[in-house]
Amino acid sequence: MIVHTLRWRRTVLLVSALCLMSCQFKADRETQGTPLQLSIGVRAAPESALIAVADEKGYFKEAGLDVTTTLYPAGLLALEAVVRGEVEVATIADIAFASRMLDEPSLRVLASIGFSTASQIVARRDRGIDKPSDLKGKKIGFSPDTTSDYFLYTFLLTENISPNEVMAVPTAPARQADAVVGGELDAVSAFDVYAFDAMKRLGDKGVSWDCQNNLGYQWLLATKGSLTKSPERLKRLVSALIKAEQFARFNEAEVKRILVRKWDLDPGLVEKISPKIRLSVTFSQTVAASLRDYSRWKMRKEGKGGAPPDVLEFLYTGALDEVAPRAVTLFR
Repeated sequence: MIVHTLRWRRTVLLVSALCLMSCQFKADRETQGTPLQLSIGVRAAPESALIAVADEKGYFKEAGLDVTTTLYPAGLLALEAVVRGEVEVATIADIAFASRMLDEPSLRVLASIGFSTASQIVARRDRGIDKPSDLKGKKIGFSPDTTSDYFLYTFLLTENISPNEVMAVPTAPARQADAVVGGELDAVSAFDVYAFDAMKRLGDKGVSWDCQNNLGYQWLLATKGSLTKSPERLKRLVSALIKAEQFARFNEAEVKRILVRKWDLDPGLVEKISPKIRLSVTFSQTVAASLRDYSRWKMRKEGKGGAPPDVLEFLYTGALDEVAPRAVTLFR
């Protein structure tokens, strides 16, 4: 009886191994054919590092993808390019996605590929600003419907400064650093890259504060719902990014060099910001919670009543569910 049981177990293991080999062979054969093309709009910043690593290390090609990346100064601009059909996938902060999804029901989140707490308020000392309370009565730049917008709001709230006590000036993302360095603004709520640039150029004339109060934003992959109808390219995309995450986990110094070499980022910027960035391919409940909270904030800001949209309708977990189901911890 024991002999028969052992033989049965060996047979089951052999069949399982053959099935696994067959599935792997099928997957390899699928990716060895003609590569599938995919266009991605990216903000060149440390939170987008997995995109750079996957491209540099050949993980996109290994996954059977021919990826074209287009760089944008803000995630919101990359998402607008998706809406216009110029690119198929965008990297964007959850805050900016929440702002845009209210007007564009076709948008979908594919996964989170990073987490950041690196935004800052940068101000000019030569305008009499040495501490946050000195911002009262000053012109502060912000980029509407982005992290720059939301974190200026929360920073003023934390510092007990009424929005009516400052002059908030809409400023294009690409001009955040130039506007404060050139003197058009007294201060600016800036993305990590532009905050570093502004402080470097201002030197002793500049002062800065972290403005997120440990509230990080999720750096998302987003697309239009139509692309999820044929998800093969999306599955290959997240598969390549998971490989990039595994590489990044044990090769931090090389990841920094890739960012500098591939996107011409300042080495000092990468060194300063990297500790405030977490790179991982996930789909957690925090994505849904963030989108819900930020959409409420956006609606209040615009004086809109009623309930926010059901954020679950904007979430597509299918690609990550199939490639790495354990990375999906969303309540559904």
